[in-house]
Amino acid sequence: MLVEYYPTHPFDECILSWNSMRPEEQWRFWLSLHTPAGWSDWLLYAEWGATGQRTFQSDSPTAYTFQDTAHPKQGLADGLRVRVEGKNLSTDLKMIPCLSQLSQFGLQMPSSPLSLVTLPGFGRSQIALPHPHAHRLCSPTSVVNAIERLTKQKLDPLLFAQKVHDSGFDIYGNWVLNTAEAYCALGGAYRCYVTRLAHFEALHRYLLKRLPVVVSVKGELPGALLPYSEGHLLCVTGYCPEKGVLCIDPAYKTDEATQAHYPLRPFLEAWGQRKNLAYVFELDNIPKIGI
Repeated sequence: MLVEYYPTHPFDECILSWNSMRPEEQWRFWLSLHTPAGWSDWLLYAEWGATGQRTFQSDSPTAYTFQDTAHPKQGLADGLRVRVEGKNLSTDLKMIPCLSQLSQFGLQMPSSPLSLVTLPGFGRSQIALPHPHAHRLCSPTSVVNAIERLTKQKLDPLLFAQKVHDSGFDIYGNWVLNTAEAYCALGGAYRCYVTRLAHFEALHRYLLKRLPVVVSVKGELPGALLPYSEGHLLCVTGYCPEKGVLCIDPAYKTDEATQAHYPLRPFLEAWGQRKNLAYVFELDNIPKIGI
């Protein structure tokens, strides 16, 4: 059994990412939030291992989990405990909590002009995949697009989708299951985790390091194939002052059509609807908790 304790700043959402090579057995992740009422009961958060993966809906008098997030029921929490159960727990297991106050995220235009940056490479369409639920594969396809940018090698998106499928909720877009498998697919060479970036300048800094960023958007984007009335994941691969945000948008019907660009302000509005959610990939040490 491994127990971790993270005292931290106040938050109303916790997203717990982890990085480890997938174990041969199943590991179970439990969370407990500290609120003014004290520590919550242990809440079952996720199960992950060789035979599959899933997340849970767990409830206690003061906190709850649903899929990839945990929340206090009232007000703010100010502490997090994590417990991992399973055989042969890896000493290399690293946990990366994103602890946020969701009200702090809103539309924020860059304070100064941003430089041109592009990450060249090919793109994958989720719609072109021979899968009965291809329209639901935006998250794994976008992660594959990011991994292929980083490695310059092809990756099987259908196999990746199978390894991120959340059997508890029958979804492919579970954020933390996607980043956990990304770490494995990259052979542990990059830290892969879910976060909420404070602003677009923070995303731009990843691009300047030649690191793509997968983001969640919601709403209409000028020139997009669809109005994304629900959350949609795409891979940001650059920024151009004239064109805006350069993306691989997997919603297009062919691989060749996935190279897209969206004006900056509408992109920020759509990203802001999802509170600046991002999957990031980095070579640096795991950052401190929170934003």
